[in-house]
Amino acid sequence: MKNKLFAAAVLSLALSPALAADGAISVNYVFEGDHQVDFSSMARGPLRVGEITDGRAVDNPMLIAGDIVADKALADIVRDALVQGFLKGNAGLVESEEKLILEGSIVSSETAVSGDTLQITIRTSVQLNNAGRTIWETVLFGRGSAPVAEGANAALTDALDRTIRSLVLDDYFLMEVL
Repeated sequence: MKNKLFAAAVLSLALSPALAADGAISVNYVFEGDHQVDFSSMARGPLRVGEITDGRAVDNPMLIAGDIVADKALADIVRDALVQGFLKGNAGLVESEEKLILEGSIVSSETAVSGDTLQITIRTSVQLNNAGRTIWETVLFGRGSAPVAEGANAALTDALDRTIRSLVLDDYFLMEVL
């Protein structure tokens, strides 16, 4: 029990500098990875990244997990990350007249501290629809880690990077869109 209290105190102190004046971390996620998937010629039609909802039982949609709160809704952060992942692969995303639509819902999010490492895990259920019919679905698993001293943004960035890779490197998803 003492270890858990100590870990919570360390996490709280380490996150304090990363918190904005209103207590929320400012999330400016940019996908800088290279998943090496070319979406420029999606033969199955234009794709739209639709709504990502928050299916967690939380009162505050800006809650990342634990006591970490962002300056925007977690569902919006995850959707933006997925869009960035597609754009990194030169996808020609559309806002209307799509043949394919990717939608989803955040299933869960959690934090953990182990020693001096902060871990954030986000699970997002996603479905790929074609003409109103689900043609593929899975739960994306994004677990990110960073030293506690680097703050929640570093662990969140790693979690979002892994969420993107979990989607764009899924062979069955690729078979449906490419």
